[in-house]
Amino acid sequence: MQRGGRPGLLLHDPRRSAVQNLERAGISRSVAMKLTGHQTEAVYRRFVIAEEGDLRDAGTKLTAVLGTTPESARLGDS
Repeated sequence: MQRGGRPGLLLHDPRRSAVQNLERAGISRSVAMKLTGHQTEAVYRRFVIAEEGDLRDAGTKLTAVLGTTPESARLGDS
């Protein structure tokens, strides 16, 4: 893989960072794709990485909406 002109930086690292930041900011996927130059959603999705913190945040938001605690959600209670 080609380097991005800096040691340890790959060519697509800045683009991947941009996609992650757009996703976290809640920018619509169609707008984000225009900004990053992705023409297909399949290629765009390759740049989206679900990190551990993102998964925890999603779980917190979901349990808040459902009115459950993480423990009761795991046990199947409401």
